[in-house]
Amino acid sequence: MKKLEDFLSRFLMPMTEKLQKNKILAALMEGFIRTSPITLEIAFITIIGNFPLPGWSAMLTRAGLLDDFQAITNGATGVFSLYVVYSLAFSYAKQLGANERNSALISLASFIMLMPQSIPTIAVEHGKNVEKAVGALKLDFLGGQGLFLGMIVALVVTRLYAYLSTKKLMLKLPDSVPPMVTQSLAPIFVVTIIFTLTLLVRIGFGLTGAGDIFNWFVNTINAPLNKLVASPLSIILIVELLALLWFFGIHNAVLQGPLGAISMAMVVGNITAFQAGKPLPYLTPSVIYMGMYASGFMGFVTFFMIKCRSAKFKQLGKLAFIPSLFNITEPIMFGVPIMFNPIFFIPQVFTQLIAGFVTWGLTATILPITLNPTMSLLPWTTPTFIKMPLSGGLNYAILMVISMAIGIIMWYPFLRIADKREYALEMAAAAEQNTATSEVQA
Repeated sequence: MKKLEDFLSRFLMPMTEKLQKNKILAALMEGFIRTSPITLEIAFITIIGNFPLPGWSAMLTRAGLLDDFQAITNGATGVFSLYVVYSLAFSYAKQLGANERNSALISLASFIMLMPQSIPTIAVEHGKNVEKAVGALKLDFLGGQGLFLGMIVALVVTRLYAYLSTKKLMLKLPDSVPPMVTQSLAPIFVVTIIFTLTLLVRIGFGLTGAGDIFNWFVNTINAPLNKLVASPLSIILIVELLALLWFFGIHNAVLQGPLGAISMAMVVGNITAFQAGKPLPYLTPSVIYMGMYASGFMGFVTFFMIKCRSAKFKQLGKLAFIPSLFNITEPIMFGVPIMFNPIFFIPQVFTQLIAGFVTWGLTATILPITLNPTMSLLPWTTPTFIKMPLSGGLNYAILMVISMAIGIIMWYPFLRIADKREYALEMAAAAEQNTATSEVQA
């Protein structure tokens, strides 16, 4: 393992250092880290609102609390794209030397301007159902489905704002005007240009069949996958695509169309056959999916982080450990961050791919699985190490351990490399601070 770490360090560290000097990558990583207070604190409330006990949701409903828990979750993760847009634009503006708050607010406004702002619904008028459009923003686009587009808007608008601000477009105000007022009014012509371009983009995508840029983006990604059916290869393809897109900041929610259709077909088909005492029609795809899911279990990653030398990883591991047990991975994805971090490209992208083919090979040869598909109805927060043994007994538990072992082997060396780099940065910062303190005292 030591030789592997040394080899990876020699290969990865120079490339990582070079890439992270890029202003866009630096802004992306800082922007994600700034959202950590939201992803970490909401995780514990999400666990309580979706605790994996029979009747838990029903109990909260009877107590009149379920809507309140969902409101808190929606107020954080349901509109998470808004926070990312603001945070990323703020960080990128700092890299470019532009006004951070102006860049963040203008980016946020542009993002909302591009969004569809009405939702079709059915209203009852004079005893008849009438189709009407209600002025509203969809949580889908404010949350996971809008994340990638939000990142693009933040980067493009901030870069445009920084560029136009260097031209002779800023409004000149007398020195007697308070600085806060000057900073607010000076970019009026720059903002007008940006909002005009935003309007043109909105009109352009409005002429497409999708009707807006958000639906166009989702449809473009989903189109090649919509014709897939539940099979071992399609499950491996989709889960691997989820891992790849997640690395580049495209949330899993974007693929909820094809993934939801396939998973629903598997769940319903398997449960129907199980209740009739017949062989499960989607046994192998279901097993492969859970095998890949187990290899992506982040509990072991947060456990190793607790053992790290760097204060950042150690503290983040402690805070994210419990949420990771309940399959809440956002604190790690955004807090490390793993997204756009070249050190973690290999484990993030290839771990589940390897686990998928290993799971397929084992179940087809020496490790047959007998599955109780009704366990798939357990809440999504049910820990993997509980759900899999309950669903398939000893063989499924063995398969889970093998899949998790693949995950540990894939993640551990890269986490060690990242920890060494972070620890070195912390030591350098501490030394610099001590030097500055000594000079002040002298």
